[in-house]
Amino acid sequence: MFDIKAVTKKLLTGCIIKSDSGVNMYTPDGMAKYAALWTRDFAYMVEYAGDLIDNTDIKNAIEYLLNGADQNGWIPDRVQKNGAARYTAGGPDFPALPNLDNGCFLVIAVDAFLNKLSESEATELFLKWKDNLIAGINCLPTDENGFLINNSTPLHSPYGFTDTVAKSGFLCFETLLLWKAKKALVKWLEKTNIATKELQKSIESIESNFTKIFMDKSGMLISATDQCNQIDIWASCFAISIGFPLTQSEKNNISKWLLKNYDSIVQEGQIRHLPYGEYWEKTFIPVERGTYQNGAYWAVPTCWFVDAIINYDKALALKTISDVLKDFEANGVYECINHSYRRLDTYVASATNVYGMCKKYNCI
Repeated sequence: MFDIKAVTKKLLTGCIIKSDSGVNMYTPDGMAKYAALWTRDFAYMVEYAGDLIDNTDIKNAIEYLLNGADQNGWIPDRVQKNGAARYTAGGPDFPALPNLDNGCFLVIAVDAFLNKLSESEATELFLKWKDNLIAGINCLPTDENGFLINNSTPLHSPYGFTDTVAKSGFLCFETLLLWKAKKALVKWLEKTNIATKELQKSIESIESNFTKIFMDKSGMLISATDQCNQIDIWASCFAISIGFPLTQSEKNNISKWLLKNYDSIVQEGQIRHLPYGEYWEKTFIPVERGTYQNGAYWAVPTCWFVDAIINYDKALALKTISDVLKDFEANGVYECINHSYRRLDTYVASATNVYGMCKKYNCI
């Protein structure tokens, strides 16, 4: 039987490179293609496979990222070996402002880490880090209802697994990330007896207005309200997975759509961003159709997809898990695939997110 735990642990060990200051940097892959500590990739590693990572390494990596925050609170997209922080996807000529997800992801990583610790250790570290974490959330562009909005010139790059996609208007996946991060902040602020009234108000406002903004007539969530106003499979699954308060009818509709379209949106247990045959309306840089973030299939969201369908078709959900494990065993752990197209072997977040799913559903 394929040992996803052993493979994940091997990739987590293999992806480490040392910063110039001696910090173990958990890079996105085991091939040194991405030779930096990426905030969102590390957050997935800690959230889904934190039991396989040394606590000292997690603490040091979190502080390495926090030290890269700029004077306005922006949390870096990644920090290089020499400690230099980068806030936007791609290289220095990437035509976008800082990514909108990193502040949220760092809070999510911190929450997952603190949950591993004793109450006294967790409280001490949260109080040490809280101001930077809150600043990393407060600098994000939001409207009066708390929704993340992307209408600047140039646009911000959005959620990192769509960082080539030029979404504009209100952003769905990014607002869900913000909701999740704010919920985690409230939890730790309450544990340390710090007022949370404004955060609570923002959370309630997002919940009250979310489906009015993002629910499509198909029953699925849309990615953005202006440019790239398209059905977002990942966001729809993610909303259910994180327990966002959709109505039962809304969850039913999403799950029914996923099951109806299963054969075209799932390949080897891995998931497309958009319905089959659709491609993003606009990207910051050219992305060939059927590849990468514009039509390939990813293992990162498989865990959310399974969460979204398991109560409606358990056999198919378990088959999805089995299929992705079989593909990993036969072909390797890639960032994304599409038949013969395979991009970046030894991709760590693919393994960690599937490992976390397998733990949850006792498939190890």
